[in-house]
Amino acid sequence: MAQPVYAQTGNKPSFRVSKRTLWIAGTLVILIIGFLLLNRPTPKGTQFQSPASLDTLEESHFSEESRINNEIPYGRVLASYEKSNYTDYDGEPVNVAGQQYSASSGEVSKVNELGKEAVATDGQDSWVEWTVDIPVSAMYQMDLEYLPLDGKKSSVQRSLLIDGKRPFEEASIFTFQRYWKESSELKFDNEGNQIRGVQEEVREWRIRPMEQTEKFYREPYRFYLEKGQHTIRITDVREPMAIASLTLKKPVQLPDYASVLAGYTERGYADSDADVIHVQSEIPKEASELSLRAEWNDDYHSEPKSVMKTRYNVLGGGRWKSGGQTVTWEFEVPKDGLYEIAFRYATPVHNQVPHRTIRIDGEIPFKEMEEYAFPYIRGWHADAIMDKDNKPFKFYLAKGKHEISMTTTIGSIRQAIMNINESLGDISLLSTQVVKVTASSKDANGKITVDRNQDWNLEKVIPDVKERLQTAIDVYEKSYEQLREVNGGIMPSFGQPLQTAISLYKGMLKDTETIPYKLNELGTVQGALGNAIESMKEQQLFVDYMVVAPPGTDLPIVNSTFAQSMGSNMQRFIASFRDKDSIGIDGNDKVLKVWVARGREWVDIIKTLVLEDFTPRTGIKVEINTVPLASEHLLLLAYTGGKAPDVMLGVAQGIPVEFSIRGAIIDLNTFPDSKEVADRFVDQSLVPLEYDGGLYALPETLDFSLLFYRTDVLERIGAEVPQTWQDVYALLPKLQEEGMEFYYPAGVAGYTPFLFQNGGMFYTNDGLKSALNESQALTGFKNWTNLYNNYKVPLQADFYQRFRNGEMPIGVGNYDFYVRLATSAPELNGRWKMVPMPGVMKENGEIDRSASGAGAATTALMMESTKHKDEAWQFMKWWTSEEMQVRYGSEVESLLGVGSRWNSANLDAVKGMSWSREQLTAITDQWKWLKEQPVVLGGYYTARHLTNAWNKAVLLGKNERIALEDAVKEINKELVRKQDEFNVTHSGKQNNAGSKDKTAEGEQRP
Repeated sequence: MAQPVYAQTGNKPSFRVSKRTLWIAGTLVILIIGFLLLNRPTPKGTQFQSPASLDTLEESHFSEESRINNEIPYGRVLASYEKSNYTDYDGEPVNVAGQQYSASSGEVSKVNELGKEAVATDGQDSWVEWTVDIPVSAMYQMDLEYLPLDGKKSSVQRSLLIDGKRPFEEASIFTFQRYWKESSELKFDNEGNQIRGVQEEVREWRIRPMEQTEKFYREPYRFYLEKGQHTIRITDVREPMAIASLTLKKPVQLPDYASVLAGYTERGYADSDADVIHVQSEIPKEASELSLRAEWNDDYHSEPKSVMKTRYNVLGGGRWKSGGQTVTWEFEVPKDGLYEIAFRYATPVHNQVPHRTIRIDGEIPFKEMEEYAFPYIRGWHADAIMDKDNKPFKFYLAKGKHEISMTTTIGSIRQAIMNINESLGDISLLSTQVVKVTASSKDANGKITVDRNQDWNLEKVIPDVKERLQTAIDVYEKSYEQLREVNGGIMPSFGQPLQTAISLYKGMLKDTETIPYKLNELGTVQGALGNAIESMKEQQLFVDYMVVAPPGTDLPIVNSTFAQSMGSNMQRFIASFRDKDSIGIDGNDKVLKVWVARGREWVDIIKTLVLEDFTPRTGIKVEINTVPLASEHLLLLAYTGGKAPDVMLGVAQGIPVEFSIRGAIIDLNTFPDSKEVADRFVDQSLVPLEYDGGLYALPETLDFSLLFYRTDVLERIGAEVPQTWQDVYALLPKLQEEGMEFYYPAGVAGYTPFLFQNGGMFYTNDGLKSALNESQALTGFKNWTNLYNNYKVPLQADFYQRFRNGEMPIGVGNYDFYVRLATSAPELNGRWKMVPMPGVMKENGEIDRSASGAGAATTALMMESTKHKDEAWQFMKWWTSEEMQVRYGSEVESLLGVGSRWNSANLDAVKGMSWSREQLTAITDQWKWLKEQPVVLGGYYTARHLTNAWNKAVLLGKNERIALEDAVKEINKELVRKQDEFNVTHSGKQNNAGSKDKTAEGEQRP
C-alpha cells in the first residue's frame, strides 16, 4: 500500500494549510464559542425581594413652582398622616348602598344588574355623591363594588372628591378594569397555524379598593376622615358603570411570610405529596385588557412546542408591561397541603427586574407577594417563587379549584421616579429662566446661540442656581443607587441617562457661566431622563407555564442546548419561505385581495382580525399584502397592468378623486347602504373623496389642528389661553417680553384656517375656477401673512423641541405633534394641554374655528377592476365599523405604544380610544368645525402658487392683493388646461369614456 508523502521538515510530517482556511476555521470556532456562551444554561441566580418600603414619599427637594400642579402626591400626604400620628380605623366596616346617594348630576339612574341593585352613570359628565357618617377619626380604606356596563370596551375611569376637595393628586383618576376571556377552543388554518379565538367580556360584580391606577403604590390608598358627616363624590371620566356599594373599612395589613409559616405549623399543615400540576399560560381564566393575549414563541422548550407553525404558547412581553394589568389562571389541586409555585418565565428587557403583585383566590397571601421581583435572566428560566435566601415559599391550598393572579406593579422605584420627575420640572424651569436672560438668538430649529464673549453673571440674576444644580445631582445619585438596589445590584439601561445628567450638571455647577452654552445639551438630557422614567415603569415579563408541586420537586430543564437551538434556527429559516400573506387560503378559494400601505406590525394585526372575525363572520377569504407607504404610483401601474388588488387601505386623502377621474376606482354611492356607512364620519371628511356626485373612498384616519400649550409656563406668566386670533395678538407681546414665541405651522396648510374662518372658499361651487379672488380669501390671506410681517411669528421653528424647553410654550399642532409629545416628552406629563385652535369671532358671538383635518388622513378604496365587488364592499364596511376600529386601535396601541394611537375617522370609534376626556373633547369640538378643500382637476397648482404668493408677501414685501391675484391667474390657467384634457363641460360633468382612454394610454401619474 502506498504511503502518504509529506513535505519534510526534519523528521516530522507537516501539513500545509492556507491562510484562508485558517481564517475560516478560526471564525467558525469564535462563532461557535460565542453561541455557546450566549446560549449556555443560566445558573440559578440569587433571588431577592424589593427593599421593604412604605408608600410614603420623602419631602420634596424642589419648589412648589416646579411641581406639575399644586396638588400633593399621595405618598407625601401619607407621610404627613404618619407625622400627625393618625391611626388606621379598627372597627366594623361602614357600608353605603349605591342607590342611597344624596346628590347627583347628569345621566344617573337606579338599576338592577345581575341580581344587585345599584346606581348607574353614563361615563360622560355625570357624578354621584353619598353622605357618610364616620364613627371615628382615623385612616380608612375605601372599596367600591362595581360592574362595567356596555360601552367602548375600555376600562372605566372615575375621579374622587371628598367634601368637595381632591384629597391628593392621584385622586383625579381611578381605573376600574373590565375583564376578558378567550375561547378555549383552539382553531387552526389549513396550514396548521393557530387562529386567535374570539374574546368576550366577563361580566360580574367585583370589589376593588381605591388605589393608584398604575400600581405606583404597593397598598390601596388610605383616606383620613374626621368623625362626623362627609360627602364622597365619584365623577365620571370614561365609560358607563354601576356601583352597588361603597365601603369604608380597616386598611388591609398583611402579615409577613414568617408569621404565615408559623401559622401553618400551628394548624398542622403538612407538605403535600400530590402529583405535579402543570398550568399553561396562554389561555388564562381572564385578563384585565383585550390586549393581554398569548404570543408565539419558537424556543425549543416552550410549550406547546412550535417552531415551524404559529402557535400561541406564551403570555406577556410587550403586552404585559404597564402597571395595573392583571392576568388570572385557574387550577385544581387534588389534596389539601402545602405547595410550591414555580413559573417558566423570561425577562425580555436587559438587566430589568419586573415586579408583580401575586394573589391567590383574590387575596395577597403575605407581604412578600405585594411586589415580588422576578430576577433578570438571559433566555428562559424556571424557578419557584422564593425568598431572598433562595428558599421557595410555601402556600397552603385546600383541595379543589383555585385562582392565581399576577398584576404588574411599579415596585420600589417609586421614590426614584418621583424625585427624578420633580427634578425635571425644576431644571426645566431653570432652563426657561436662563433662556429669558440669555437667549437673544435662535436658529430655525430652536438651537440657542449665545455670545461667548458676554458675561451673564447668572449667579446674581438667579441666586439659587448652584443650589438647584447640586440638589438635582444629589437626587440623581441617590436615585441611581436606589435603582441598583431594587434591581439586585445590576443597573438597567435606563440608568445611563442619570449618569449623563450628573456629569453635565457637575460641569455646569463648576462654572455657571457655561450654562447658556449647554442649554441645547441640557434639553437632550432632559428628554433622555423623561424616556428613562417611562422605561422604568415598563415591567415586561413572559410566562410559558406554571407548576404547582409538592415542596422539593425538581423543575424540568428549560434552556435549549446548542444542538436544539441550531435545529430550531434551521426550521425557522425554512419556515421563512412560506407565503404568510395567504395563510388560511386554499388554492380553489374565492379570495379578496387587499393591499395595505402600512408597516408590517400594523398589517399583521389586520390579518389577525380578518382571521378571527371577518372570515368567520362572512365566509370570505382575504389575502393581505403589505405595500410601501405612498405607493399610489405602484397601484396605478398595477391597475394598468391588470394586477390591481380589490381593495387598498392607507391611501392618502388626495388620491381617490384623481383615480376616479381616470375611471380606476368604484363609486361607493352605487351601493344601496352607502349613506348609512357615510354617517359614521364627519361630513366634511368626505368632501375630498367626492367628485361629480360620487363617493370614491371611505375615510380611515383623520387629522386635527389644535392649540397646544404649556400649562406651567402660561400660569407662571399669568397668561390666559387664547380663544380668538385677537387674543393671540394680545398674548404675543407678553410672550416676547419673556423671551418666548408663538408657533404657527409654515406652508400652505397654514392658510386654510384663515380662509375658512373668514368665510372664503378655495374654488367656485362648480369646481371650475379658483375662488381665491374673493374678498374673504384676501382677508384670510392678509391675516395669515400678517402673523409673520406684523407680529413676527417665526417663519420656521422646531416646535417640538422648543415646546419642550419652554421657549415656545404655545402653538398650533396636529396629530403628529401629539404623538411626539406623548412618546418623547414624558418629562412634560401633566404640564401641557390641547384645546380647539383660535378662531374668528362672528357677529352672533360664536367663534368660527374652521380648520382642515387632512394632514395625516388616509382612506380605503375599491378598484374598478375587482371581480368581487360585493365582497369588497363587505370588507370596507367591516373595516371602517366602530367595533373593528376600536379593536384595531387597542391592539396597535397595546403592541406599539401610545405613539401608534389610531386616529380613526369613525366618530364613535374615536370615543373608544385611549384619549383622556379633555383630549377627546378637544378633538371632537374641533371636528365640529372641520372644513376640507375639495379635490378638483388641476388643483395641485393651488398649493404651488399660494406658496409663491406667500413668498412674495412675506419674504419680498410685495402687496398681498397683488401677490394673491397673480396666484389666482396661474391657478385658473392650470384648472382650464386639465378640464380641457379630460373633456369636462362647463356644468362640471366629466366624460367618463375620455377618462378611461387616458388610463388605457398608460398615464403614469394621476
